[in-house]
Amino acid sequence: MNKQKTRFVLAEATLAEVNKQLKLNMLVTVIVVFVLFMNIIKFMAEKTFFYAALAVIMILLLFFIQKARRILMLRKQELTYK
Repeated sequence: MNKQKTRFVLAEATLAEVNKQLKLNMLVTVIVVFVLFMNIIKFMAEKTFFYAALAVIMILLLFFIQKARRILMLRKQELTYK
């Protein structure tokens, strides 16, 4: 039988799973920051609304990514100090 891929559930996560998600979160953060930097450079060169909108969207994404990272760090602390 095919094994169904289980979803990540923070309340049931082990310390190893939380650490894996934190590493993945850091990778996504680095990629978003790189894309944001490239969009800002492109916006400064061309001064178009499109690149300004992309920069605003990237900043909003960074806000939510960092919020998720804080929640993961809290869960890691809970699991570490139990």
